[in-house]
Amino acid sequence: MQIFVLNGGLGKRVKKISFNKPKCLIQFNSKPFLHYQLTLLKKNKFKEIILCLGYEHNQILRYLKKKKKTFKNIKYIRENRRLDTGGALINAKKLMNDFFFVTFGDSYLDINYKKIFNAFKKKKCSGLITAIKKEKVLYHRPNLLIKRNKLIAYTKNKKSNFIDYGLMIFKKSVFNEQKLEKIALNSIIKKLIKNNDICFIKINKKFNEIGSKRGIENFKNFIER
Repeated sequence: MQIFVLNGGLGKRVKKISFNKPKCLIQFNSKPFLHYQLTLLKKNKFKEIILCLGYEHNQILRYLKKKKKTFKNIKYIRENRRLDTGGALINAKKLMNDFFFVTFGDSYLDINYKKIFNAFKKKKCSGLITAIKKEKVLYHRPNLLIKRNKLIAYTKNKKSNFIDYGLMIFKKSVFNEQKLEKIALNSIIKKLIKNNDICFIKINKKFNEIGSKRGIENFKNFIER
């Protein structure tokens, strides 16, 4: 199993906490969030973890160099310019397997990855997105519309009833013909929805994230427990 971790954003919502560091280096019990995320992915038997780096990437590389005995087989690719989440993946397509996971550098998702991958292999679609009911995570605005067991739209409006859980699977073919440009991943997902070429899995377990002040506080409590 292969996973790409999107770590190129500026983290504007949590700047007062992260200061000049990437979000993934925010400390919890004297360890950066990246430590917990990589440990979780290793536990879930990912053979290859690729970090897509942008903002202050040298700080992340210095940490990985210090921990090279702990975190082996971690690859990375850097952006020469701001490419957004979709562009970061296009920039990394030379490293892609035929199928791969994608998650975000501020997400800690303690779920059964292999089960999700096996479900994806049974479905006839080029992408898969994980979703959680909006009632489960009240401090996040819903951004998915699911009706009659079908993913209808990826947008934040009054009709949206699910939240993007932060884990996706794609076929490499989705990115093969994409030219390198600044583009959001949700724009690529919207195109797959339009072509009826993406499926979804509902997740009932709450996620942890550090992309918001509320999320940071929740993760701090989670680690302390």
